Amino acid sequence: MKKKIIFAFIFFFLVVITYIFIGKNIDNSNSQFLRKIKLMIPYDIRQAIKKNVFVYSYIDILENKIAKKEKNLIDLSYKFTSIHGMYFQRLIDNEIILSKNKKKFYYSELKTEMLPWQGPHGYFDLFEKNIFIISHKGIINYGNKGLLKYKNFSLNTIPSNLSELVNYKKFFGHKHYGVKGLLVDNNQVYVSLIYELKKGCYNLSIFVAELNFENLDYKKFFSPNTCVNENDEYYKIANERLQPLQSGGAMTKTNNNKIIFSTGEFRLRDLAQDKESVFGKIIEIDRESKKFRIISMGHRNPQGIYYNQEKNILLSTEHSAQGGDEININPSIEEEKIKNYGWPISSYGEHYGFDIRDDSSVLYEIAPLNKSHKNFGFIEPLKYFDLKARAPSAIAEVNKNLKNLDGNQYMVSLMKYRQLHHIKLNDNHDKILSHDIIQFKNRIRDIKYDEETEKTLLLFEKDTFDYEEEYAYWIGVLEPIN
Repeated sequence: MKKKIIFAFIFFFLVVITYIFIGKNIDNSNSQFLRKIKLMIPYDIRQAIKKNVFVYSYIDILENKIAKKEKNLIDLSYKFTSIHGMYFQRLIDNEIILSKNKKKFYYSELKTEMLPWQGPHGYFDLFEKNIFIISHKGIINYGNKGLLKYKNFSLNTIPSNLSELVNYKKFFGHKHYGVKGLLVDNNQVYVSLIYELKKGCYNLSIFVAELNFENLDYKKFFSPNTCVNENDEYYKIANERLQPLQSGGAMTKTNNNKIIFSTGEFRLRDLAQDKESVFGKIIEIDRESKKFRIISMGHRNPQGIYYNQEKNILLSTEHSAQGGDEININPSIEEEKIKNYGWPISSYGEHYGFDIRDDSSVLYEIAPLNKSHKNFGFIEPLKYFDLKARAPSAIAEVNKNLKNLDGNQYMVSLMKYRQLHHIKLNDNHDKILSHDIIQFKNRIRDIKYDEETEKTLLLFEKDTFDYEEEYAYWIGVLEPIN
């Protein structure tokens, strides 16, 4: 009899506890009965139950709180920067630096400490006389690029409706979700970002606004009707999870009023070889009709793209498996045939977590990573980076009117080892004729070449994702010396 009473008591206790801690509206409940029961349980015990018994519910609560705080900080950031601007200070002024091949460059560096609320990184672009910088969380600032020559200056904030259109908690509260690219062209501002199409299902979308320095009214420009579900069975098989870092997001313009757009596979590797999917692809989008076509496939995470309008050649950088990051060349984007660059069937790297190939792993069953591309019918990379040089981010042509350069010259930024790779290609863009490296102290997220001043502009970021750290952006200005 005693056992039955004890059992009944324990059962009743567990039911009450479950109701108290799992009930969605319990924290806001007006029930005096529930409040009395809750107060009977010591605070430390209540917290221990939340954290250890109902851990998933507790994590969800914390994520919601973080998202709300992040959104509040972004709103405050808009108000703060609209008044004070995005303030830069010149830390380095025309310092002479040497490349690996002993070439000399003037280098200047400008830093801001005004953006601790906006996420770990950002992107920038040049349009007419202005430079535009957008934060990871969508705050955009601008100013005349002539300001870069001054010791101190401020960029102005443009208010927008972006946080209202992209109103899901991970956009504000998760360090890996957010803006992935910026393109300012033809008096329009294009922003690519991780978009929640439906609960727990994400894609890469583009929003566009007419360039208005008073306010940006964004509208959806391109958003696939498909998404990657964070609960997809593939992730369970591979013992992995949805990875928004592998999303691409780079944009560039073409000669015919179209936009080229790179998309990653979100670590759902099979999608890169699926012609019916936009994931793991580089696509071309018509600005007027919004219709798109796939230019190339077999991509893991193409973060940087550059279109040579004179030669109709597309260059792209690829975050691939470790030791297999790539520079790829598409010799003609107008061909109807879709180019295939091999991922995840071919790659010169290995899966993260593996120093050498392990055929017993399920990862090598679903993504074999054969070293040869050509033998399997794929396009070989122009170059792949070993473990000594990793994480290519952006690419830009730098030879237009540039001193002492005779054509086909490009800069490729690498985040992991904080390098800028200077390569010269032959006329067909299928062979590297020379290769030089410039070493920096911080990660390079984005690069742009200013034809007017003949300078290469770099956007740096801190080498940390710790939100307790003070975040800051750096603008680097690089100019070759005669």
